[in-house]
Amino acid sequence: MAFAHRLSDLLMSALIMSSLMAAYAANFYQDFDLTWGDHRAKIFNGGQLLSLSLDKTSGSGFQSKKEYLFGRIDMQLKLVAGNSAGTVTAYYVILIPYFILIKLSNP
Repeated sequence: MAFAHRLSDLLMSALIMSSLMAAYAANFYQDFDLTWGDHRAKIFNGGQLLSLSLDKTSGSGFQSKKEYLFGRIDMQLKLVAGNSAGTVTAYYVILIPYFILIKLSNP
């Protein structure tokens, strides 16, 4: 139980810095929606940088307004000072497998 409490304290303090750049220089103001997180998701640098954070209540998230065939995701993580062992970080990318697209386009 102490480990879970420690992990929750570490996650509460973690700040996730994430930016997504497409070939045409995507802009977070124009090309993405902040889907959840209220004040925990912020856009900086004229739309070029997205900051996601979490607290004791919840985290934050965003999604693209467009669909992409391919892309690149770069991420910087800021962990708490000292021993941050046990901090769990993850991001999820939802995709439709290619074979499903083939079946849908060729009935």
